[in-house]
Order: sequence, then structure tokens, then C-alpha cells
Amino acid sequence: MRSLETAGLLLEPLTVAHAEAMFEVLSDPALYRYLDDPPPTGVEPLRERYARLERRASADGRQRWLNWVVREPGEPPLGYVQATVLEDGSAWVAYLLASRQWGRGLATRATAAMLEHLAADYGVSRWLAIVEVENLRSIRLLERLGFRAMSADEAAGHEPTATERLFVRP
Repeated sequence: MRSLETAGLLLEPLTVAHAEAMFEVLSDPALYRYLDDPPPTGVEPLRERYARLERRASADGRQRWLNWVVREPGEPPLGYVQATVLEDGSAWVAYLLASRQWGRGLATRATAAMLEHLAADYGVSRWLAIVEVENLRSIRLLERLGFRAMSADEAAGHEPTATERLFVRP
């Protein structure tokens, strides 16, 4: 994994060393309106999670785990972008930025840089994302990046909840 730079943003490979700064970002209650996971309970559990993610692959080696901290150069982290790259050339992608950063186009730029990198360096040709149906901000972001809602046939086997919508960028 390598760092990525784009339009005033730096994406750094996530490491255990980011846990303390990211704990502050992830403690923002506004982030959890549309997320199933609760906020981290402390810095130490976050360090443990980041240690697992630093392996960059699932135990069976069938998935690549690619996680970047997003920051403006010289500034503390603003959030993250991440991808789970599968053997079939597809990747599940996600992004999260501190609520005070919303509306600045940062998540769109960071996610676009990650998608470009996944295509060039990992051969990804199909991207997938899951979003709560009420999360209009995130849906608009995906649409700006060329994603579209999956049809029922395309979503078969993925098992979204009743409040989730699956998106794909072929």
C-alpha cells in the first residue's frame, strides 16, 4: 500500500499509530445516524482493530483490506476511505469524514482517488457500496462518482437490510 495525493488531500495507509487521532474523529455522534456500528469505546479497542486491518488481507487471503486515513497536508485526520478487494476484480468501498468536513467535496475527491488507484494498481473493474436509503448525502456522492442503484436481480445474494440500498459502478 502506498500514500495517495489528490487535489489538496493526502490519503495515508491506515496504521495503529492513527488510532488516537481517529478516535477523536470517530467519537462524533453525527457520524452514526446511518451506520450500523457504534462508535469505538476507547483508543485501545481502535488500536486492536487497526492492528487487524494493518494485515491488509483476510486470514484466508481471499480479500485485500485497503484502508487510508484522509487528511489535508499537515493537518490531523479528517476521516477515512476503505476498500475490500475481492478475487473477482470487484471491491466494496466505503468512506467516512468528520461531520464538520461535510459539504466541502472532500469525501468525493478522496473516494475518487481511491477508485482510480484500485483500478490502476489492483485491477478493480467493478465497485460496490452499501448505503442507508435515507442517507441522501452519501447517495449523491456515489452518483457523482458514476455509481447507480443495483437492480433486485443484481442485489440478489448480497442481503441488504430493509433500510439499505446497494450501489454498483460497473
